[in-house]
Amino acid sequence: MDLRELDPAELKRIPEGDVSSRDVKWLAEVDIDRVALEERWGRAETACDSLAEWLCFAFSPAEGEAFLLLREVEHPPTPQFGLSVTSGLFSPSAAHRIVEVLGIAGARVVQVNAEAAP
Repeated sequence: MDLRELDPAELKRIPEGDVSSRDVKWLAEVDIDRVALEERWGRAETACDSLAEWLCFAFSPAEGEAFLLLREVEHPPTPQFGLSVTSGLFSPSAAHRIVEVLGIAGARVVQVNAEAAP
């Protein structure tokens, strides 16, 4: 996906269930304020899998692409959210652009998956 297409005006919240866990891969750890995220984008959904219960924000920036911000509900290992993305968004530059497009002051990428092409 061309990162110029990541436009804040086109970004929309989608139900977490609309994104298949098989279609996403962990890209980055993001330091972002949950309260500010909820004020801007609405309350987090709760999703469950065999590992845990998760706070989840799912978004679609363009047709066929999606990303999720996830954090464990009960015992998060870090205060940050994990950013998982579809293949067209799997790059360090996409992680930084996603954080920018979310429009949350102070949000930043803390760590990027080493498998993501620079």
